[in-house]
Amino acid sequence: LDDREDVHMRILQSIYKQLTLSSLGCPRYGAHWEELGFQGADPGTDLRGTGMWGLLQLLSLVMDPQTLPLARDIFKLSQHETQASSFFPFCLMSINITQLILQALREERLSRLCNQQQEVIPVLNQLHAAAFLQLSHRWREQHRTIADSSLALRELELSTKKKPKQLLKSLEAYRSQSPQQPSLRARQELHFTNICEPQVELEGEASLI
Repeated sequence: LDDREDVHMRILQSIYKQLTLSSLGCPRYGAHWEELGFQGADPGTDLRGTGMWGLLQLLSLVMDPQTLPLARDIFKLSQHETQASSFFPFCLMSINITQLILQALREERLSRLCNQQQEVIPVLNQLHAAAFLQLSHRWREQHRTIADSSLALRELELSTKKKPKQLLKSLEAYRSQSPQQPSLRARQELHFTNICEPQVELEGEASLI
């Protein structure tokens, strides 16, 4: 994550705005990132295992109109208001899922699926959303807590490596039960720079570097 790159800052701002529904930007560093589920005041410290791809998959999740409702629903679940132990770090969990998907890709567990669909990045983004969906379902149904995080990730590792098609089918079933989504053209015209231009209105006195 490079503070000198405007596009990196726009990605962070877009993720923040989409999840919080805030019309304002936010400082580059601060406790507000912990509220989104990063480990500390600097999101960049959580990207060691995935690099920018971890943020790009999260960006895809919140910018695609088909997965944005899912992202906000899982974010709300992660912020469990009545039982503190049910909280889990949303953004960190997303990055962990990205890491599992990259591992499956490196081990060629996803090659057949990518070849069948003649795509790579869209397949990886859909798997990311599908894995997050599985996590949220089991978190709710089994009343899981933060102590179950390792178990949840082990389950997702198994699913991404051995049952990726099943994950994608679950995502399609979820979508079919959701309200009608915008057309493909509308989705293609949505860019993260529409959410946050370089000159953002910031909360407080902090400014982007």
